[in-house]
Amino acid sequence: MNSLFCVGEKFYTLKPLRDFSIRYGEEIFGKIHKIIFSDLDPMDFDALRFVLQSSKQCLILSPKGHFPSILEWFHQNYRVSIQEEVDTYKVFYGEKKIFLQDYPKNSEDFLGICNKYLVLFLLGLDCKSALELLKPTMRTFKVDLEIMSDFSGLEILVAKNGDLENFLLEVNSIFRNKIIPSFNLAKTIIHLLKTSCQKVTTAESCTGGLLAYYLTKESGASEVFDGGVISYANIVKESWLKVSSNSLMSFGAVSEMVVREMLDGALEISSADFAIATSGIAGPNGGSINKPVGLVFIGVKSKSGKEVIESVLFKGDRNYIQEQACLYAYGLFLKVFLEVY
Repeated sequence: MNSLFCVGEKFYTLKPLRDFSIRYGEEIFGKIHKIIFSDLDPMDFDALRFVLQSSKQCLILSPKGHFPSILEWFHQNYRVSIQEEVDTYKVFYGEKKIFLQDYPKNSEDFLGICNKYLVLFLLGLDCKSALELLKPTMRTFKVDLEIMSDFSGLEILVAKNGDLENFLLEVNSIFRNKIIPSFNLAKTIIHLLKTSCQKVTTAESCTGGLLAYYLTKESGASEVFDGGVISYANIVKESWLKVSSNSLMSFGAVSEMVVREMLDGALEISSADFAIATSGIAGPNGGSINKPVGLVFIGVKSKSGKEVIESVLFKGDRNYIQEQACLYAYGLFLKVFLEVY
């Protein structure tokens, strides 16, 4: 069995980064049977031990700074021989072969994966315009900015090198809420809601509970999220969220009108301050000329009446479309919450 063990969970919050690490492992082994994403500090050595038990070959991707502690752990727990090569350690334990490598630096899809970098989400700005506006600040603090390829429809920049701390302070003073530094949008949303003593609810169709899952996966979610509705079937949209049968028949479940009524229903039954709703076609079946696979309507509404609903056409397989929709929904929520829409 071939395994991939990625150290530094925050590096893999964005799906394109996770995808690249998997593709990289497949280039080495041909097929990956098990994948684990571990925390960086402290590293989950129990998870690594579990992976090694059933693995014949294992690729460990880790920041170079953690190589000594990983190699020391192998020496303390196994009778191993270690062979050092260029940017790689090979660890031999019985018939097992373990490769310890730094993050690959030769792909534009993996920009910024180093010990010190920032992921910047742009709200109300496009990447090209932001790069032009930030050039003087980049020069001042000797920071490099690159556009990160992401198919969620969000505008994302990666900042690396230079004085990132003071660069970020200057960016915040100039752009305020239009640029959000975050490795994890769910955590960012929880922090903002906790600070303002507000709550959010979800009404999901095509995302099947992922919006709620990624929120409740994080500590502190119970303070800002009481629950949501997975209204996968039309009958649940009608009975639980009070979506009208006329809207469903006239416009279809995948429509702006239905998402609007889902938002209203979610706010009514939850008494939350904000609602996020999704309805779309994740595929691979169910698409049509007018409503192709990947089409998702995403809406956010506040109790005060601020509302935004957008239709987005995502690309990829079913799971990828669902994850992209979640990421886009979180970005749309931030636009409404921070009033930058």
